[in-house]
Amino acid sequence: MGYPPKSHHTTQPARTPLPREARRELALIFALFITMRLMCVWWFRPLYSEAAGFFLPFAYLQDAGYYPFFDYWLEYPPVLAYFIVALRAIAVAICGRGSVAWQALCLTRIVQIGSIACETGALALLYAMAKMLRGHKSAARACWIYIALFSTAFVTLSYLDALPVLLMLAAIVFAVYSRPMWAALTVAAGFMTKVFPIGILPTVLKCEARWRWRLAPLGVFLLFVAYFAAPFAVTGSHWLACSAESTVRRPGWQTVWALIEGRSEFGYVGPRRVDQTPRFFEPERHGIVPGTAALLKALPLDVYGPPPVRRTVFYRVASRFARKLDFLGAGPQGPARWIYGAAGIAVALFFLVTSARLPAALPPRRRLTYAAFTMFLLFFYAKGWSPQFVAYLIPLLLIAFPETEAGLWCLLLTVVAFIEMPLWAVHLHGHAGMAVADRLVLQATVIARTALLLVIITRLYRRLWND
Repeated sequence: MGYPPKSHHTTQPARTPLPREARRELALIFALFITMRLMCVWWFRPLYSEAAGFFLPFAYLQDAGYYPFFDYWLEYPPVLAYFIVALRAIAVAICGRGSVAWQALCLTRIVQIGSIACETGALALLYAMAKMLRGHKSAARACWIYIALFSTAFVTLSYLDALPVLLMLAAIVFAVYSRPMWAALTVAAGFMTKVFPIGILPTVLKCEARWRWRLAPLGVFLLFVAYFAAPFAVTGSHWLACSAESTVRRPGWQTVWALIEGRSEFGYVGPRRVDQTPRFFEPERHGIVPGTAALLKALPLDVYGPPPVRRTVFYRVASRFARKLDFLGAGPQGPARWIYGAAGIAVALFFLVTSARLPAALPPRRRLTYAAFTMFLLFFYAKGWSPQFVAYLIPLLLIAFPETEAGLWCLLLTVVAFIEMPLWAVHLHGHAGMAVADRLVLQATVIARTALLLVIITRLYRRLWND
């Protein structure tokens, strides 16, 4: 891929090696980080594991010859779907087969180790960018804060967000070092992993002032999105369309927009309880692939989780074989639709006016701030929020702000995320006699988090003009 001529902005000063003490501290940081995370794999038992709680039934379908986007759709894009397919193959190769509990344990451990590898790369990128802005001492303290936070370990050991976070940070690094084509490629990979890294694309377009060099990264982004989708476009294009439709149609959750609409659920994608009947499998209702019911009933019951959730999980898996997603609803309704639409127009205008006022090509330091500003604005307007999303924001805070202020914002976001999961999601939501506390705690955490995002966006906006 070609590059434009070097601009007058440079991020490549004469290299000076770190002092010996700094190198030792950096080695200690990564040794403690990797050791602690690997020990947590054995000792830490998360209340929820995305590998076992969501992906396990699909792993068994993989054993039966059914693969995502060839035979069914997932709400996760293809790169993440096949990341878990690869990790499942590694788990079987290392651990073999056995009971459902054994295979769930092996899959969970392999996924955790893969996530730790991605997180180690993300921590290295965090250090590199913080060091570029403020020097080694500040960058090292940012890494110590990252290691000490509960949320970073919780997300890595419970969810699969470490890979898209790594790709998001890699795209920022490429943009900062004036490699817009590589940045666009990485954004495309991140977008096809979990959508959110798309927020870095405006920063990539701010690397060069001339339009022909700004349009070239956009073309690279579109080209590689098509490249990642191409293997499924021939036989599974309808499944790709269903995946995109599910992102648009799924109801809001755990945001102010969801509260305005009167929704107090977490991010569930699947048929409602009233639809969880044998009639769901009738092809004329939702376009379910014939034979799906028999296929899913042939799997061991334990792959669908413990008895209290087994029915819901079974129908959630079944819904991924549906070609018509009308059971998801149609997004915000009534006044909520107009409020969400008006807020979208306001956010878009604010972003466009801000971007237009900035120089056509930003210097490297301001690219970092601009990337953080764009990502926080994206999460503010997103119709859904899950506690693991803090993994995308914490590194950006530790890069964009001095470590004391960044540590404060990270701590507040971590506390709010902890109240949401596990306190609200596990111990309050859906429990008999807890309806009032359930509603109040959800409303308090959503409002507190939204206020935090707005304050941070304001701080980043000011830094855009002061850097």
